[in-house]
Amino acid sequence: MTGTTYDASRAARHAETPDSSDPERVARAAEATAFVSGNGKNPFAGLSRESLALITYDDSGLYTTNERRAAWEESYDQEYSWRKEVVAQAMAEYDSSGKLTDFFSSVLKHYETLPAIEQAQYPDNYAAKLQKWIDLDYNYFSNTVEGKGTPEDILSLQESLNVLKH
Repeated sequence: MTGTTYDASRAARHAETPDSSDPERVARAAEATAFVSGNGKNPFAGLSRESLALITYDDSGLYTTNERRAAWEESYDQEYSWRKEVVAQAMAEYDSSGKLTDFFSSVLKHYETLPAIEQAQYPDNYAAKLQKWIDLDYNYFSNTVEGKGTPEDILSLQESLNVLKH
C-alpha cells in the first residue's frame, strides 16, 4: 500500500470497486479513492486502531486497496499524533526530574493497546525491555539507578528515546 508498486498501479486502484451492491460500501470505497487522491476526507477518520488494523491488513478482497490505504493513513496519523504528544511529555519529564520512567510507562501502555498484528511488528522482547527501563527508574541528572537494576542496565538518553523507532 506504499512505494513504487502502489504508485505505479494508480489507474487500477482507482478503478477498483468493492464486490458489493451495498450503496454504503460502494460510497465508502469511492470516498477512500477520493481521499488517497488528495480530495475529500478520510472515510475512516476516528475509527479505533483495532478497526483500522482489521481493514488495513485484510487481504481477503473485502476492501479495496484504496480503502486499505485510507485506513493505514488514519492509523499512521493517530500514531504520529500520539508520538508527538508522548515525546513532548518525555522532554517535560526529563527537564523536571531527569528521568524518563513515566515516558517508558506511557510507551508500554500504548504498546499493550495496539492490535496484535501491530504488536507483532515490534521486537520480541519489546515489552520486557520497556518494563526493565521502568523498573530501573534511572535519573539521568544524577546518573543513579533509583529503582531496581544495576549500572550495566543504564541507557543513554538517546537510546531511551529511540524506543519509539522500535
